[in-house]
Amino acid sequence: MKSWLKYIIVICIVVVFCACSGKDGFVNTELGFSFKHCTNNNTSPKAKAGDVIFGQMKIMLNNKKLISSNYGNPDRLFVISKNPKVGSIDEFLMNLHIGDSALMICPADSVSRFLKGVEFKPTDKIWIYLSVSQIISQSDMSEYEQEKLIRDEKEDELLTNYVLAKYDKAEKKQTGLFYINLNEGTGRKAEYGKVVSVRYTVCDTTGKMIDSNIEQDAKKGGIHRENIRYAPFEFLLGDDALISGFVQGIALMREGGHAKLVIPSKLAYGDVAYGNIEPNTPLIFDVYLIQVKEQ
Repeated sequence: MKSWLKYIIVICIVVVFCACSGKDGFVNTELGFSFKHCTNNNTSPKAKAGDVIFGQMKIMLNNKKLISSNYGNPDRLFVISKNPKVGSIDEFLMNLHIGDSALMICPADSVSRFLKGVEFKPTDKIWIYLSVSQIISQSDMSEYEQEKLIRDEKEDELLTNYVLAKYDKAEKKQTGLFYINLNEGTGRKAEYGKVVSVRYTVCDTTGKMIDSNIEQDAKKGGIHRENIRYAPFEFLLGDDALISGFVQGIALMREGGHAKLVIPSKLAYGDVAYGNIEPNTPLIFDVYLIQVKEQ
């Protein structure tokens, strides 16, 4: 068996969306889908039916409103159907190579099942910008990756049921993050590259408190320590040292806002233990965005 590791490429991605958003060069179908390459590495391996595509993706409503983005955190994007329909997204995906970047424009109602919590009109279009870092045949995936894929899918199902039972206004993002807006802030928007200040409390799905920089919460959760200074946590939004689900959630907020983030383990610490956090542990953050300022 060929190792899928040979298909991993190390690339420095500079995403220039305007270079890929022109009206020329599209392939269109009767189903209302449009597709075009922005970068075409046709000498590298090409996707086939049943393959898993990993990489980075940005989803926009009418190319104006950001719905989700995992740029900076490559992850699994699509599993191509083993029997792709003519003119479908799957057929487009089979034109991609490792190292390619592309743009897909889809009727909003055709992808609505993937965009829970997003309001759109029948005439709206979803713009999907993506870059491909890996293409892995399911038959070539290591046993570990197969197990991880299954575990992530089971966890996603469990988290979905958990969130739907507790939070009827939860929004599920493309990355798997669940975002619950408890109070819409009216101040500056948290944006990558800006410094944000937050107060937070984090628990697991059983309600056990793991950490908090809110002294009252720490006392209530039985984790209060006298030698700790309880103050807002200040950091540069986009800092790779922080778990990606936390960063993604803060980037959806405005100054003065209050939100709850239900973060799957793949966007937290994955299958490794961290302090008193067990491997494969989803995390629930209660977050207050105190301030947004320039770096």
